[in-house]
Amino acid sequence: MKTRLTGVSFALALAAAIFRIVRPTYAGFNGSRPTRGTLLQVIGPSALIGVMFPVLTALVALLLNEQWARIAATILIAGFAVIGSFTIGLFCLPAALLMFLAACVADSAKLRDIFP
Repeated sequence: MKTRLTGVSFALALAAAIFRIVRPTYAGFNGSRPTRGTLLQVIGPSALIGVMFPVLTALVALLLNEQWARIAATILIAGFAVIGSFTIGLFCLPAALLMFLAACVADSAKLRDIFP
Protein backbone atom coordinates (compact mmCIF):
# COMPACT_ATOMS: atom_id res chain seq x y z
CA MET A 1 0.00 0.00 0.00
CA LYS A 2 2.74 2.49 0.90
CA THR A 3 4.60 1.76 -2.36
CA ARG A 4 1.42 2.40 -4.33
CA LEU A 5 0.83 5.70 -2.57
CA THR A 6 4.44 6.69 -3.21
CA GLY A 7 4.00 5.76 -6.88
CA VAL A 8 0.83 7.82 -7.16
CA SER A 9 2.61 10.72 -5.47
CA PHE A 10 5.39 10.45 -8.06
CA ALA A 11 2.82 10.34 -10.87
CA LEU A 12 1.07 13.45 -9.53
CA ALA A 13 4.36 15.31 -9.23
CA LEU A 14 5.24 14.30 -12.80
CA ALA A 15 1.81 15.33 -14.09
CA ALA A 16 2.15 18.71 -12.35
CA ALA A 17 5.61 19.21 -13.87
CA ILE A 18 4.40 18.35 -17.38
CA PHE A 19 1.39 20.63 -16.95
CA ARG A 20 3.58 23.52 -15.83
CA ILE A 21 6.02 23.01 -18.71
CA VAL A 22 3.44 22.59 -21.49
CA ARG A 23 0.71 25.05 -20.49
CA PRO A 24 1.28 28.70 -21.39
CA THR A 25 1.60 30.64 -18.17
CA TYR A 26 2.98 33.99 -19.25
CA ALA A 27 1.00 36.63 -21.10
CA GLY A 28 2.08 39.98 -22.38
CA PHE A 29 2.09 42.32 -25.33
CA ASN A 30 4.52 42.57 -28.20
CA GLY A 31 3.65 46.02 -29.42
CA SER A 32 -0.13 45.87 -29.76
CA ARG A 33 -0.27 42.09 -30.26
CA PRO A 34 -0.90 39.84 -27.23
CA THR A 35 1.60 37.02 -26.77
CA ARG A 36 1.69 33.93 -24.56
CA GLY A 37 4.54 31.71 -23.53
CA THR A 38 5.37 28.59 -21.56
CA LEU A 39 7.98 28.35 -18.83
CA LEU A 40 10.50 26.92 -21.29
CA GLN A 41 9.90 29.68 -23.81
CA VAL A 42 10.20 32.50 -21.29
CA ILE A 43 12.79 31.24 -18.79
CA GLY A 44 14.56 28.59 -20.85
CA PRO A 45 15.90 25.17 -19.87
CA SER A 46 16.79 26.38 -16.38
CA ALA A 47 13.06 26.28 -15.59
CA LEU A 48 13.32 22.49 -15.56
CA ILE A 49 15.41 22.60 -12.39
CA GLY A 50 12.60 24.05 -10.31
CA VAL A 51 9.84 22.09 -11.99
CA MET A 52 11.58 18.72 -11.72
CA PHE A 53 12.64 19.02 -8.05
CA PRO A 54 9.43 17.46 -6.62
CA VAL A 55 9.49 14.78 -9.32
CA LEU A 56 13.05 13.73 -8.51
CA THR A 57 12.34 13.83 -4.77
CA ALA A 58 9.32 11.52 -5.19
CA LEU A 59 11.33 9.26 -7.50
CA VAL A 60 14.09 8.85 -4.92
CA ALA A 61 11.52 7.95 -2.27
CA LEU A 62 9.93 5.45 -4.67
CA LEU A 63 13.23 3.81 -5.59
CA LEU A 64 14.62 3.62 -2.05
CA ASN A 65 11.34 2.24 -0.65
CA GLU A 66 12.30 3.21 2.91
CA GLN A 67 10.26 4.96 5.57
CA TRP A 68 12.88 7.66 6.21
CA ALA A 69 12.96 8.44 2.48
CA ARG A 70 9.19 8.95 2.43
CA ILE A 71 9.35 11.26 5.44
CA ALA A 72 12.20 13.27 3.91
CA ALA A 73 10.34 13.46 0.57
CA THR A 74 7.21 14.65 2.35
CA ILE A 75 9.13 17.44 4.06
CA LEU A 76 10.93 18.48 0.87
CA ILE A 77 7.89 18.43 -1.42
CA ALA A 78 5.68 20.19 1.15
CA GLY A 79 8.39 22.78 1.71
CA PHE A 80 8.66 23.30 -2.04
CA ALA A 81 4.87 23.68 -2.26
CA VAL A 82 4.84 26.30 0.50
CA ILE A 83 7.88 28.26 -0.70
CA GLY A 84 6.76 28.21 -4.33
CA SER A 85 3.07 28.65 -3.61
CA PHE A 86 2.81 31.83 -5.68
CA THR A 87 4.26 30.20 -8.79
CA ILE A 88 4.45 26.43 -9.28
CA GLY A 89 4.33 25.17 -5.71
CA LEU A 90 0.61 24.65 -5.26
CA PHE A 91 0.54 22.19 -8.14
CA CYS A 92 2.77 19.93 -6.04
CA LEU A 93 0.54 20.00 -2.98
CA PRO A 94 -1.43 16.82 -3.94
CA ALA A 95 1.87 14.96 -4.38
CA ALA A 96 3.00 16.16 -0.96
CA LEU A 97 -0.25 15.02 0.66
CA LEU A 98 -0.03 11.56 -0.89
CA MET A 99 3.61 11.24 0.12
CA PHE A 100 2.54 12.17 3.67
CA LEU A 101 -0.08 9.40 3.56
CA ALA A 102 2.55 6.98 2.26
CA ALA A 103 4.81 7.90 5.16
CA CYS A 104 1.98 7.29 7.64
CA VAL A 105 0.74 3.96 6.25
CA ALA A 106 3.44 1.86 7.90
CA ASP A 107 2.26 2.75 11.40
CA SER A 108 -1.39 2.09 10.61
CA ALA A 109 -0.50 -1.25 9.00
CA LYS A 110 1.24 -2.33 12.21
CA LEU A 111 -1.86 -1.47 14.23
CA ARG A 112 -3.99 -3.46 11.81
CA ASP A 113 -1.80 -6.53 12.37
CA ILE A 114 -2.17 -6.22 16.15
CA PHE A 115 -5.98 -6.09 16.03
CA PRO A 116 -7.18 -8.71 13.51
